[in-house]
Amino acid sequence: MSIRDEVIEALCKKAVNLFGVDLTTLGESTRFFEDLGAKSVDMVKFSAMLEDIFEIEVPYMEFVKKQTFNDAAIYIAEMLGE
Repeated sequence: MSIRDEVIEALCKKAVNLFGVDLTTLGESTRFFEDLGAKSVDMVKFSAMLEDIFEIEVPYMEFVKKQTFNDAAIYIAEMLGE
């Protein structure tokens, strides 16, 4: 599994936990704000979770600019050199 796929999977699981949505409705095209109604505090929770899993520092001001799970996954994969 690629890092991008791992990030998308982690984001989906976190979204289920935070928003109580059905896992089968989530994927790489899921939008943080439009689809989930995420607020800034939710974005902090997403970025903190990714920091814990991948042992990296995720700059919040850059992460919050990502529109979809795929955008975030590409960003994290690039940070990790994939």
